[in-house]
Amino acid sequence: MKSIEALLQDVESTDPGIRHVAALELMDLSDERALPALWDAIKRPENVNHRGTLVYALSAFDQSEHLESLVTLVLTGNFEVSWGAFSILEDSTRFPESLDRIRAQLAQHPIESLTQAHHPEALEALLELLQRE
Repeated sequence: MKSIEALLQDVESTDPGIRHVAALELMDLSDERALPALWDAIKRPENVNHRGTLVYALSAFDQSEHLESLVTLVLTGNFEVSWGAFSILEDSTRFPESLDRIRAQLAQHPIESLTQAHHPEALEALLELLQRE
């Protein structure tokens, strides 16, 4: 396995294959230094169609600081990204303040921003999640 430093560099690669392998190895290491690099890669516009594995890798880390960004991914990402982010959110709703932050973020997403066929279903899943808790 590569060093954490090498993996952090690989996550910045323009090659999706290299980036995905690095993300999975960073996930296995669960080293918190990976978190900013993973989020940076997810947010890069050129990676918009290659973020599923990056989002999946986030599941190895505490995402309590990133709930709002996860809600945005659920409501704007492709199918894999949406449901990966939802899965992480589902595991992050143990505290009332988390639910309040998710509700506040949902309020900022107008219905017309749900552009893909699965987005309304993702929104419904988020609303159900908030009602369960």
